Amino acid sequence: MKTDSNLISLIENFPVSASLKESDTGRYVINNVHNLRQFGIRDWRDIAGLRIQDIAFPTTEWGKQYARSVERLDIAARETRSPVSARHRFIDSGGGVQMEEATKFPIFGFNGKVLAIVSYRHDVTRTLPPIRIYQLYRYFYSAADAIQRSLVFFCVDTHFLFLPTEAQIYAFLLRAERYSNKEIGRFMGISDRTVECHCAALRNKIVGGDLSHTLRILRKKMLCDENSIQY
Repeated sequence: MKTDSNLISLIENFPVSASLKESDTGRYVINNVHNLRQFGIRDWRDIAGLRIQDIAFPTTEWGKQYARSVERLDIAARETRSPVSARHRFIDSGGGVQMEEATKFPIFGFNGKVLAIVSYRHDVTRTLPPIRIYQLYRYFYSAADAIQRSLVFFCVDTHFLFLPTEAQIYAFLLRAERYSNKEIGRFMGISDRTVECHCAALRNKIVGGDLSHTLRILRKKMLCDENSIQY
């Protein structure tokens, strides 16, 4: 398939993960450096001619599901002959997780046939509420790993003397969203008194016992992320 040089330049210089694949076979033609890095591939020649199903993802079962989702989106772009978007959980070769928003664009030939699909994938993790971010980590990791990684993400890991339990991290993150104990209890299926017990336990695990201060740091992180998002 002959590819326009301007299109190649656009994909190669796109600031987020981007690629071009043949419409009929789904085989990759071009991948930019961001896409290669997330797939754990160093040389573009190692992926040229492969399909998404041929890539060795770090989590096998998730990788199969992800490949099927990508393939369905490619087919939708080809058959509707218009851009399509969807969100997927993603884990890269280094173990980093994100909620990605993938957008697919059909590329037409002179005869009006869809020849190729251009894709770009954008990280929208920072647009999620804290509890959804924890659940994203929890999808890929054990509770302990997910809690630790979430605390690092929110820049509050150094404020904890001991790792909170899963119930405690739920209470903590929902408190960060300013939910009341009663609302948190309904979300978790427990009494508001039990929620307060979780908060008391959190104070015993936080440096200086200052839960309110740690919540303010998390909220500040959320606000900074919100202000830095570009649409």
